[in-house]
Amino acid sequence: MIPIQKITVIGGGSTYTPEFVDGFIQRREQLSVGEIALYDINAERLELVGGLVRRMAAHAGLETTVATYTNRPAAIEGADFIISQIRVGGVDARIRDEKIPLKYNVIGQETTGPGGFMKAMRTIPATLDIARDVERYAPNAWYLNFTNPSGIITEALLTHTPLKVVGLCNNPINAIMAIAEYAGVPDEEVFLDWVGLNHLAWIRRAWVKGRALEIEELVQLASQHGHFPFEPDLIRLLGMLPIGYLAYYYYHDEAVREAQRAGKTRGEVVKEVEGELLKMYADPNLVVKPPELMKRGGAYYSEMAVRLITSLLTDRRDVQIVITRNNGCILDLPASASIEVPCVVGAHGVSPLHVGHLPEIIRPLVQTVKAYEQYAVEAGVSGSRETALKALFTHPLVPSYSVAKAMLTELLEANKEYLPQFFGKKS
Repeated sequence: MIPIQKITVIGGGSTYTPEFVDGFIQRREQLSVGEIALYDINAERLELVGGLVRRMAAHAGLETTVATYTNRPAAIEGADFIISQIRVGGVDARIRDEKIPLKYNVIGQETTGPGGFMKAMRTIPATLDIARDVERYAPNAWYLNFTNPSGIITEALLTHTPLKVVGLCNNPINAIMAIAEYAGVPDEEVFLDWVGLNHLAWIRRAWVKGRALEIEELVQLASQHGHFPFEPDLIRLLGMLPIGYLAYYYYHDEAVREAQRAGKTRGEVVKEVEGELLKMYADPNLVVKPPELMKRGGAYYSEMAVRLITSLLTDRRDVQIVITRNNGCILDLPASASIEVPCVVGAHGVSPLHVGHLPEIIRPLVQTVKAYEQYAVEAGVSGSRETALKALFTHPLVPSYSVAKAMLTELLEANKEYLPQFFGKKS
């Protein structure tokens, strides 16, 4: 039994929280958690979600205290792990992020392009404020970042704090599970040569029980799974399997037209789903996570967190795909860049496996998006409008300087109440 004194969830009022806690319920024979501390700024929602989590823990016979906090230092103090899953501005801000870029014929998406940029601008100040509390009240804790856009937020933490930080995203584990299902093997039998940035990654090679899948097998896999919405000829051209988010780049015009024709944005759908979930969570007879939670997304969210925590605590030194500092892993990117690659995870921390040079066919895109991300981190910290404009102008989905400039002005104004770095001082 592996003992953990305290795990703190920042954004504990999220509808994802029951999924996270269910991971510890499923592994109650291996992990013993003294306290799961849920912190949120929305007290009403926190108690509603916290109530379900307490019932889940009691129903499962989990000997864990589930405590709710609106006082952040108290929630953080003494924690072994900090889980960050915040959404500054809520789903309404996401909906604005989706709709405003579409007026300029640019995809509006919560992690990619201008929408992701705006989410980062709202989130970076709040994240660094949280990090200061972690540094003061739990300096030895691991900070596990699920907050999107995870690559940018993780890079801000790695650059501007001394904390032990790992970024997480469920795209890699979704891909592993899809390939395991395709091959008819347990997921432990699958190894991916995954390379790139968060939400901008490719599977260069995939191995099943030590056998490398041929490109035609990856083409067949893609045809069977919605995670990989790509034409066979594109996969053959690349010689690799792109993750789903690359569709925004490879099929941008189609993605814009589809979004413009849609009756609702994804954010509007999520808002409805969350309303339904919160009604379910309020039912005192509900004692397990409802299957409807998967409509919200986040498949295998708890699995990722529990695997990472277990490896850090037990020095398992297995390989997991996470977001970490480059430090020479990808030779075509700055050492300080956050990247998403297979890493050895153990008591020492997280060590990325060497990638070397990127394949030529993806190198320009990765380098351009990384340049955008680094401008975004700088803008999110400094509040410089000039740097923010550089970020949007650099992003490959933004077609021109005039569009970048007009869109930035509108996005900043629409998010004014959440941007102290831009509106609290001259830039």
